[in-house]
Amino acid sequence: MELQLLKKGNGKILLEGDEITEVFCNTGKLSFAVSTLLPGQRASIDPGHAEADEVVYVAQGKLLINIPDRNENFILDEGDALLIPPTVPHFSVNIGTVQSVAIWACAPKP
Repeated sequence: MELQLLKKGNGKILLEGDEITEVFCNTGKLSFAVSTLLPGQRASIDPGHAEADEVVYVAQGKLLINIPDRNENFILDEGDALLIPPTVPHFSVNIGTVQSVAIWACAPKP
């Protein structure tokens, strides 16, 4: 694989509930995306990834990550991350007062 510069605005844009996500890359070995939510907005449920762990990192704002199957909530402030195991459904809600920016990455198991 060649080096590839991934520029903001050149990725695939997804609308997932109120969440706007830009997928910078999805190589089959790595998926990397950035999403935004305005205060009070909610993303749709992500069913989880069958063969991949996923990490969400909050670059701006405050997010609540809900795990509906486990009735669990995690509050993430700027600089916090959450590791989500394979197949765990989840969604995010911006519970802060500013737009949230979340960075998502996952990689299939080898």
